[in-house]
Amino acid sequence: MKTIVSGRDMKTVDQYTIQEIGVPSLVLMERAAYSMYQLIAARETNKKQNIMVVASTGNNGADGLALGRMLFLDGYNICIYVIGNIAHASEEFQKQIGICKKLGIPFARKVERCNILIDAIFGVGLSRDVEGEYKEVINQMNELRTKVYAVDIPSGIDANTGAVRGVAVRATVTVTFGCHKIGTVMYPGADYCGEVFVADIGFPQKAFEQVEKKYYLEESDLFRIPKRPNYSNKGSFGKILIIAGSKDIAGAAFLCAKAAFRSGAGMLKILTANENKEFLNRMIPEAMVHTYDTNQFNPEIVRSALSWSDVVIIGPGIGVGIIQEDLMQMVLESKLPVVIDADGINVMAENEKLKAMIHKKVILTPHLGEMSRLMNLDVSEISKDLFQVAKSVTDCYGAACVLKDARTVISTEELLAVNLSGNNGMATAGSGDVLSGILAGFLALGVPMRDAAVLAPYVHGLAGDYAAKQRGKAGMMAGDIIESLKYILE
Repeated sequence: MKTIVSGRDMKTVDQYTIQEIGVPSLVLMERAAYSMYQLIAARETNKKQNIMVVASTGNNGADGLALGRMLFLDGYNICIYVIGNIAHASEEFQKQIGICKKLGIPFARKVERCNILIDAIFGVGLSRDVEGEYKEVINQMNELRTKVYAVDIPSGIDANTGAVRGVAVRATVTVTFGCHKIGTVMYPGADYCGEVFVADIGFPQKAFEQVEKKYYLEESDLFRIPKRPNYSNKGSFGKILIIAGSKDIAGAAFLCAKAAFRSGAGMLKILTANENKEFLNRMIPEAMVHTYDTNQFNPEIVRSALSWSDVVIIGPGIGVGIIQEDLMQMVLESKLPVVIDADGINVMAENEKLKAMIHKKVILTPHLGEMSRLMNLDVSEISKDLFQVAKSVTDCYGAACVLKDARTVISTEELLAVNLSGNNGMATAGSGDVLSGILAGFLALGVPMRDAAVLAPYVHGLAGDYAAKQRGKAGMMAGDIIESLKYILE
């Protein structure tokens, strides 16, 4: 797992490295500039291109000046435009601009047409909306529609949330220092970053231990999914009960079941309304299909199914009502590991008794609308800080929360994480049902809840990325994600 921090916490890391560890600020600055110089030099081999550095008078601007100097010394056509009052510039900026002037690097009086822009106006410390001259300059930069390399984060993006503070630079490439910031991974900020590269500029691990970290997975984390032993049988890979589907609504149950099997589950039982039996027996014969009568509901059918199970999924397509409340109560009373999705969350949102029964073996998988109903919050409020809202679910109920959005945020008792895999083609009906099936499949394999909660969205996204390469994004269907799992999982 890799680290993500807020802009505020990154400033703490920076200060700790300088003040407590003793690494000089200018050393970090030179390493930051050199990391960008290396990337630009490798990509922009035509040194006749005109490159303009647009820099403010703080340390982000100083990074930009150092970068401009390195490119200038390597033979690139560089000019620098400084915005802001130099009399109030940081000490590091004063040193860097002095070097640039002694080297004879030309300075411009305004943003001019060029082949490449270096955005070095605001860094991760931006805490207010962009106004006045700065807003005008950023608009001018965007109007040029040229290639832009952003220093640490596109100017105008809030590093703490990903929000646009009035206006922001639209970068082609962003080189961020030390680790990802919330603003480089969360939308809308992520859309302004273009390609993002994380540069190691020498912040020690001890400095990151001083702040609250979030995480994201990378491909090496797939080792957390256990290897299948050669000496095994279907019972070795868990038994999943899927309570899904209401009268003549069976698609969600089918997608959950197929995704769970494709994720490695050994045995699977679907409990659904009578009317779905024929369809599910035909579509997924590998599953056992048990049904209940919605007119004469028999709870013993549910209890028998629960006694057989290792893991439960409840919610997709079940509808809401008295029967659904009874189903939810029996599942929660069983104390089995359970993935609660879709209508399962809607049922609980209206029932304080059921909310009080949520336990530490529960994984809730709401989208923003379901989270709004569950926590009685406006979607607009949730969108402002997905991390905090997901964490509030864990703090309140002890359950893990997989809060689904363009960036899915995961909260468990041990960590906060965000999933960076996936694409907009996955915004399609049934995609959430597939995620629930993957989650339950991993739990059935014995993956610890913390790992399953972060691994399932990551694998789900990887499968979606594979499907997008094969079929494109616009026409992607949930079934395409399921079929792509075999290329992600061994």
